[in-house]
Amino acid sequence: MPRREPEEEFFERFSALSQRLRLVAAREYGTFDIGSAQAKFLRHIGRHGRSSQAELARATGTDPTLTGRALESLIERGWIRRERSEEDRRQYVLELTEEGQRARRRVEDARRRIIRRLFAELDERDLDDFDRLTKKLLAALEGVADDSIKP
Repeated sequence: MPRREPEEEFFERFSALSQRLRLVAAREYGTFDIGSAQAKFLRHIGRHGRSSQAELARATGTDPTLTGRALESLIERGWIRRERSEEDRRQYVLELTEEGQRARRRVEDARRRIIRRLFAELDERDLDDFDRLTKKLLAALEGVADDSIKP
């Protein structure tokens, strides 16, 4: 088997890390029967308050169609309330219900477990190296990535 080029090896490892992180998040959130997109929505609305569906899709970098489908299940569960905007009666605003706040706290707890698991493997030098490398990589991709994606 031919040896891969260092660039290919780097990209494969980076992709594997991204895929594994999504898998771990899906397992954590799956314990209370939601997906990663729904977890992002709960976190965003919980942190920023009332939001329109379009604002939510933009802020979380989520496809608007996926946003609508994922929101419907959160609304059906009683975690998010959708009401007409008082400023613009053509639009709806979304906000968390009390049950939604409890679900958001579970999401935040799950996220903290993932973060602790990752940090347990890294020392201060690793974190400094990671910070330096990610800044370089993000700068290299400046202007290429979708504006809605947040680091």
